[in-house]
Amino acid sequence: MKESLFSLRLFIKLVFVGLLVLMLVTIVRNSVHISQGNQQIETKQLQTLTRLLVSQAALSASDLLEVKDQEKLRYLANQLASDTLVTDATIYNNSGIKVASSNNAKTVRESLGMDTPLASASIGKQQLVEPIFSQHSIIGYVRITFEKGRVTAFSEHHYRNSDRAMFLMIMMSFLSGVLLTVILIKK
Repeated sequence: MKESLFSLRLFIKLVFVGLLVLMLVTIVRNSVHISQGNQQIETKQLQTLTRLLVSQAALSASDLLEVKDQEKLRYLANQLASDTLVTDATIYNNSGIKVASSNNAKTVRESLGMDTPLASASIGKQQLVEPIFSQHSIIGYVRITFEKGRVTAFSEHHYRNSDRAMFLMIMMSFLSGVLLTVILIKK
């Protein structure tokens, strides 16, 4: 008998190989999507945490700025800067004049790296400025500088570990498929 150019067995093998490749591509795409989702979650957590801290600092400074208690404002700035996530804190009046700052506070120019090549001093830092309100009018501002790496260190470590575990599971599932195929192939 002549063998047909179209073999059903060969066609089924090609379909299975195509399905395996399609499944592998889908797994890789989904893992990349999950990794990107983790990064977006981390960014939103950072924004939420820092916004919350800055708004609470502005609320705390409101009464003190209204009565112009510089000693307590300086204490508040130092208390904010004592947190490991915060680099420095400065409180300004509504004209932008510095009223109080933490002991380790830098000027805005230094914090933004305006005097360094390529603004290298600002790399890894995030500054937030929040208005201080009293009776629906702005009476000042609080500026807090965060070290991004410290804020996101725990979640970033967790996400990197989960990415590595996901990649390992992908490789193990691919290898187990190859091994299963090798074992079940009839000679």
